[in-house]
Amino acid sequence: MVRRAALEQEVRRRLARHGEEMLRQLPLTNESFGARADGIRLTADGSLQAMLTLRGAHGVESTVTLRAEPGGQVEEYARAEREPDVVAPIQTRDESDERLGIVTALARKHLPIGAAEDFLAMLRPALRLVRAGEGEPAVAQLGGLPTLPVNSWPVWEGHGPLGHVLSFDCAPIAAMLPELGLPADGRLAFFYFDDRYDDAESTVGSWDPASRPGFRVLHLHPELSTRANITDAATPVPPGLTPFPVVALAAVRTVTWPSHETPMAAAVWNRHGLAGPRPGVAAPPVEALYDDLWKLPGGGYNTHQIGGHPCPQQGPVEMEVEQLRRGLVGEPFDWNDPSVQSAASGWQLLLQVASEDDADMMWGDVGQLYYLVQDAQQPHDALFTWQCG
Repeated sequence: MVRRAALEQEVRRRLARHGEEMLRQLPLTNESFGARADGIRLTADGSLQAMLTLRGAHGVESTVTLRAEPGGQVEEYARAEREPDVVAPIQTRDESDERLGIVTALARKHLPIGAAEDFLAMLRPALRLVRAGEGEPAVAQLGGLPTLPVNSWPVWEGHGPLGHVLSFDCAPIAAMLPELGLPADGRLAFFYFDDRYDDAESTVGSWDPASRPGFRVLHLHPELSTRANITDAATPVPPGLTPFPVVALAAVRTVTWPSHETPMAAAVWNRHGLAGPRPGVAAPPVEALYDDLWKLPGGGYNTHQIGGHPCPQQGPVEMEVEQLRRGLVGEPFDWNDPSVQSAASGWQLLLQVASEDDADMMWGDVGQLYYLVQDAQQPHDALFTWQCG
């Protein structure tokens, strides 16, 4: 965090210098003066920026943008005229072809040919989010402070403010993963009521519809992201809430597979005589396949991911969010009901967030958060579950 500390120090120095200069001019004017900083913003190319607004002794405002490069050097940044607010990454790592070849070989090694082809037909592309390296384009911000419209920080009434988990701009993500079907504009901000706020007195869970206000996905449209409608570029944290440390994330386009317990995968196993001896236990060929799949980099737990299939740590997360949906509208839920299983197959992973030491995030016992949607064009309608252990 050397570059952040350097940028903070330079911001404070500039604000103090402006105040001293204006005080020397006070006897010459009755106008008010002032200076403010709009917080520190993580940009798409991985640098940190802060903009200062300086009001002079005669009421004229000017702005200065400071930029800290990965090496820690702070300099004034001249923004090009008509430069867009969001710059899509120029390059993104893509392991899809290599991963597809490996998964295909494993499926054909362990499964009968028909089952292997049906399994491969269920594969979905995804973006695995990894810590951005020096100079690598950052496409998502884990933790830190979001950019929000005035007075819109999500709160669970009677419990407290939700923690900001992750944000990303839609345009670059939609371009890198068009199969997901995200809106092409705006920004998504994901929130969750972290039990640190009330010392684990309140728990958000798919089994409890009353806890629905404990998670939120905000789709911040461009018209709500102008400077006239935000408090700061980095919105101040509500009193009593400690923000997670910020981590810049880059994207790797990859291929994912469903958990062997999901309804869609279970239908394949049943169709090819590969059902396990009991629910939750895979038949030997299926178990051998998944044992090899979990050994692939990013193929198991502890993975941040946009789109694709979720990686559960317990049962199918699709069933859990369907349980929550039915609880919210008063519909019955039965894990063995075919109609429930069919409905669960309609859920699509929007975002998966693992526990992360660098961001001081621990979801239960090294667990993961899951936000799923039925229509990615409506990300604000996402439902949520989490698992650990």
